[in-house]
Amino acid sequence: MVKTDTYSMEIVSRRPAGEDVLRDSSILQRTLNRLRGARLVPRGVFRFASHEDADEWMTRQILASHEPRNSKT
Repeated sequence: MVKTDTYSMEIVSRRPAGEDVLRDSSILQRTLNRLRGARLVPRGVFRFASHEDADEWMTRQILASHEPRNSKT
């Protein structure tokens, strides 16, 4: 005969009870699918006169990559 010990189970979580986990995971999956094929900046080697010019160009490229994608979430 095998003796089994009874353990009490404690749930450790930061997520409050009653939240809709399936809805949240669906939103996350949709976001990941939208980002999967998107490139923030074009590939290649780019030369700039200053770091400020490079930062400005990078910001413009990132914004331009998101313009056609209007999120309706």
